Amino acid sequence: MVKRATYLGFVVAGAFAAFAAAHAQDGTLPPSTFFEEAKITVNERARADGYLRVRIQPENGEGREATIAVAKRMSENDIVKALTEALGAAVSAEYKVDRNAGEHVKIRKAERSAANFSVEISFSVPGFSVVLDN
Repeated sequence: MVKRATYLGFVVAGAFAAFAAAHAQDGTLPPSTFFEEAKITVNERARADGYLRVRIQPENGEGREATIAVAKRMSENDIVKALTEALGAAVSAEYKVDRNAGEHVKIRKAERSAANFSVEISFSVPGFSVVLDN
């Protein structure tokens, strides 16, 4: 039974690696959800130094991203404030970025004609969590 489970684990891991390699080689990305508006919520303060990066990718067009430095013990409100300022400077006039209720960054289309967008979030800081909602 253990050998069968181990073998199955290797098969699953191999399939995942092959899928990831195929997408990396041809430059395609896995399917994304596109939003008219999105909300990013930061919960808790940072427990170490690092970064937080958010990328806004319109359905058709160039992606825009903002990266902020996150300091140890930086509060969620300070993280959101820095992210709002950085994203506001990075996105074009097609999108609006607002700080909402202290711990939330709201991203929305400025005009109906603007393309819907996906949001990619990456960070290297333990201690806080990031929630993406629409």
